[in-house]
Amino acid sequence: MSESEVLELALMSFDSIATQFGLILTLVFAYLAMAYLVGGRLTWFQTAVVSFLFVFGATILTMGLYGTMQRSISLVELLRELHPDQTFIMSRVFAYCLTTLLSLSIPVCLFFMHQIRGDPRLGAGR
Repeated sequence: MSESEVLELALMSFDSIATQFGLILTLVFAYLAMAYLVGGRLTWFQTAVVSFLFVFGATILTMGLYGTMQRSISLVELLRELHPDQTFIMSRVFAYCLTTLLSLSIPVCLFFMHQIRGDPRLGAGR
């Protein structure tokens, strides 16, 4: 692969990371907003369905983001071989930290829903 092809693939991969991260944040904030606004008025079944879909979607998106980051890291390693004087911030530590943070957001959101359901006065849907 030529240097320009590696660079183009790396940039496309970085763009994909940003898009996937935005999708995860959108899903998390949509779940939190829904929990705050109507969480106290949902039935047990409605809460279970929404929470299952949230956990499933957030898990799949987080796993996809991790895979994309691993692909980006291998491309960055190729670029480092071509340009050892350049600094690239993509590293395995960054991928692990971001993936861990996003994975921890799932149980935090579920706990937020649990609190709203336990005391509906906490939410906006009084």
